Amino acid sequence: MARPRRRLTVIAALDVVGYSELIQRDEMGAIREMRSIYRTLVRPTFGRYGAHIIKTMGDGGLIEFPSVLDAVEWTMAFQNAMAARNAARDRPPVEVRAAIVLADIILTEDDRFGAAIGFAMRLQTAAPPGGIAITHSVRWQLLGEPAAAFRPAGFLTLRSIPYPVEAWFWMPEGKALPNLTPTPSQMLTPGSLGVPPLQRVQAPDLRPLAVVLPFDDLSPANDHEAFADGVVEEMTATLSRVRDIRVIARNSAFTYKNRPTDVRSLARDLGVRYVVEGSVRKAGDVLRVTAQLVDAETGAHLWSGRKDGTVHDTLTLQDDVATLVAGALRPAVRSAEIERARRKAADTLKTHDLVLKAMPHFWAHRREDNIAALELLEQALASDPNSGAALSLKAWCLSQQITYLWSDDPERDRMAAIELAERAAETAEPDPLVMTAIGATYSILLADQARALVYIERAIALDTTFAWAWTRLGYAQAYSGRPAEGLESFEKSIALSPEDPIQFNAFAGIATCQFLLGRYAEAAHWAAQALHGRPGMVWAYRLLATSAALAGQTTLARSAVRRLLAETPGLTVAGIGAAVQNLEGPPLEKYLEGLRLAGLPEG
Repeated sequence: MARPRRRLTVIAALDVVGYSELIQRDEMGAIREMRSIYRTLVRPTFGRYGAHIIKTMGDGGLIEFPSVLDAVEWTMAFQNAMAARNAARDRPPVEVRAAIVLADIILTEDDRFGAAIGFAMRLQTAAPPGGIAITHSVRWQLLGEPAAAFRPAGFLTLRSIPYPVEAWFWMPEGKALPNLTPTPSQMLTPGSLGVPPLQRVQAPDLRPLAVVLPFDDLSPANDHEAFADGVVEEMTATLSRVRDIRVIARNSAFTYKNRPTDVRSLARDLGVRYVVEGSVRKAGDVLRVTAQLVDAETGAHLWSGRKDGTVHDTLTLQDDVATLVAGALRPAVRSAEIERARRKAADTLKTHDLVLKAMPHFWAHRREDNIAALELLEQALASDPNSGAALSLKAWCLSQQITYLWSDDPERDRMAAIELAERAAETAEPDPLVMTAIGATYSILLADQARALVYIERAIALDTTFAWAWTRLGYAQAYSGRPAEGLESFEKSIALSPEDPIQFNAFAGIATCQFLLGRYAEAAHWAAQALHGRPGMVWAYRLLATSAALAGQTTLARSAVRRLLAETPGLTVAGIGAAVQNLEGPPLEKYLEGLRLAGLPEG
């Protein structure tokens, strides 16, 4: 199959606001209006800017330009002309939304295709009526007055675009811009507030490099090559949002198409550490995609999986495969990277390595491991005091220390945890792990979950496949009085990463939701499941004890209390009530009532 011709170009997407209402009110009048605008304001102006229309949609169109400056100047002139036209008429105004993007498109003889076309149209719907929206990539091509005319709009959430998009808005003189004060969820990076200042030289990016190789078409007729290429493109785009790794660009990876490749040679040629490879095959109406993750240095297989779909819904199958691989790749790569960090000599460990070494201790949920994690994170902060990962994970560890009754000074640790979370937030690092850890800290230490939800939802906006964020979202929803929604988030987390080493935490979350819903037998079942996954997680015996007692399972409840007292002699209901920060009112009273029924001393 011939390689499709591609080109980087500039696209302006335009659309008339409220066109359906104009048609309903005066169909022929609206059509005459559109034709008049095209004849007088659009067609005569194209020659000067080298523009041409590539698609029309009745109430709008897509226009291609040879440069960013041409596109911006033409669109500004058009919107100014439209504003003047509207001001000179006594009829209802006709307003147009416009968006300008840099677009990597596929060329045919008479048309243009590609994901960038759809992206331009999505951004156009977010533009202010009568104004223009541009992206980060367009903004940084502009200099002088055109650049200064655009105001930062923060990060936008666009339909069908699975990541936040940084945007700038412009309106004709005399027309007000929408409120551009960034909301907390928009303030993801310093760049979202304007042109960033010069930065000091950044430390080298130590994240491992991965490549998604072209998938093999093993169908009997070898007629699903285009589908296989689409799988790889979607997977590469999805993995590019996984913060734990860097991904080789699709075009570079496709130079290896139809070439026999030893993955170990890729480690030498491209510097990659991990390789995703796979195949597509068809049987009847069923398409099966198989993928595997390989360590490029050793050739060892770290993970493999497959997904089936139908020939009638290939786009959904491509999305599902990309999500499957992204969810499975993170824990597999994380485990491999932790093992690498463990093998390094102590005097060669960097901040990144120390954070990795702390993780298994962090998620062990044992007192001694939590102390070890805090020590490693302290070393990481000595190496880099501004590490968002080290700051936020240390805050999370301290919050665990408080709620699990391991702290000898809970108020001191609480203040330290909140200060660390605030410092991590100030780094504005667009890392879903950092955002999740900040959110988890606030979720554990504060009864009001609003602050926690800001950061957890930001983590999911950055990477919808990050299972830890979905787990913490489930807890925050449960503590906000929405346990039914919490159950859905926990199920999403488990589906995304079924082999995650902290999946037990999602089981404990399901138990928490079932408890808050008054389903005490189910809560006891899931608390037991969590303990099967992490027997040393002693705090979960509290949830097991209260749930089992309220379900009438007295023997199980008293056994759980004995385990709690063996770990923490002198533990009381009053002590637990003081340690629990994120439940209050009737839910907390019910929780403590169950502990009393289970036989835990009052105080």
